[in-house]
Amino acid sequence: MRRCKALLRLRAVGVGAVALLTLFAAGCAADRPGVAARIGTPGPSAAGGIVAAPSGSPDGGVTAPTDGPEGAVGRVVLRAYQAWWAAQVQADARSDSTGTQLRIYSTGEALSGVLASLVSLHEAKLVMSGAPVNSPVVAKLDLSGTPQSAVVEDCVDVTGWHQADAVDGSVKDPPQRLERYVASAEMRANGTTWMVVEFNREAGRTC
Repeated sequence: MRRCKALLRLRAVGVGAVALLTLFAAGCAADRPGVAARIGTPGPSAAGGIVAAPSGSPDGGVTAPTDGPEGAVGRVVLRAYQAWWAAQVQADARSDSTGTQLRIYSTGEALSGVLASLVSLHEAKLVMSGAPVNSPVVAKLDLSGTPQSAVVEDCVDVTGWHQADAVDGSVKDPPQRLERYVASAEMRANGTTWMVVEFNREAGRTC
């Protein structure tokens, strides 16, 4: 008998404001026990989705039903992913930031990549103003592996997130920048927390 799993979708306007989290039925279980995979394609991007109420912490304002262990863990994964983005926005907005908070939510290639971008901003005397809009979904969740892992797919909209002069705040965006792109993040459990270990932008795909 085929056993149905769930699709977790998070809508957020800005990062640092975790949005209403909704659990959708989405296809059926993967062949391997403990592995949940998304079936189908994501819905509309956050620009036309549910508007989040601002919140000071990743947990604030989140309501969602829980469908077994996959649903409960999926909620934690999405919160950790959004907290990582919130840490990026906060770090990139300051010319004196060292990215300390980023180490809480990421490691490996994901951490080294965002820290390198932060250094590049500082060297160019730039900061980032505004915030991106994210529409992440848990595309895969493996609770049987060691460590447990997940893949988050996202439509990242940076239309409202700009490079700016660190002194006068004037916008310094590069020409022909990509304003919306598909991205995927590999997440792994580290004890009771989840961390982003790899983040890939798929510049050839729009959303």
